[in-house]
Amino acid sequence: MLIIYAKGDQKQMNRTQKSPQAFKDACLNIKMLLFDCDGVLTDGRIILGSSGMEVKCFSTTDGMGLKLWRTAGFLSGSITGRSSDALSKRAEELKFDELHQGIARKGAILEEILHRRGLKADEVAYIGDDVNDLPVGARVGLFFVPANHHPVIRPYADYILDSSGGHGVIRETVDIILNHKGLMEGLVADFLND
Repeated sequence: MLIIYAKGDQKQMNRTQKSPQAFKDACLNIKMLLFDCDGVLTDGRIILGSSGMEVKCFSTTDGMGLKLWRTAGFLSGSITGRSSDALSKRAEELKFDELHQGIARKGAILEEILHRRGLKADEVAYIGDDVNDLPVGARVGLFFVPANHHPVIRPYADYILDSSGGHGVIRETVDIILNHKGLMEGLVADFLND
């Protein structure tokens, strides 16, 4: 039975739906982080200028998280329903390994990525905020949702983040996974020794 909660009603939801050991084990398996754009990498707002130019705001905190993720040797990318020049530019800056825009069937793209990269679904973590993210989130090893996710997807989430979309969601996820992998201290030490 699917229960839809009123906005802001957490109903004593655990931050993670898995046992602590199962969650740690799942983190240890992750090799790729995929995410939606609007509502995850951004706060979901779209600013359209009078000329039709689209503006999106991205978090530099998330940018650093993706740089740490790449430095640790892992893959990243976005599967999103809309197409945006701003996302293309950000993906280039942050060296995404995958960028799929204008995607109506996200699950099919996930299958294509898994096949092409020789990955298993449990080696992928995904961050999404709404029902169109379920075809990916429900299939992968870990499904993270921002604090401001739509409540209808809550029962499918493995972890409910403290951060809201566009405000450090990627960084929080990266920190959680890298800490469980025991890699964060070494990455921080590299900055101290720079």
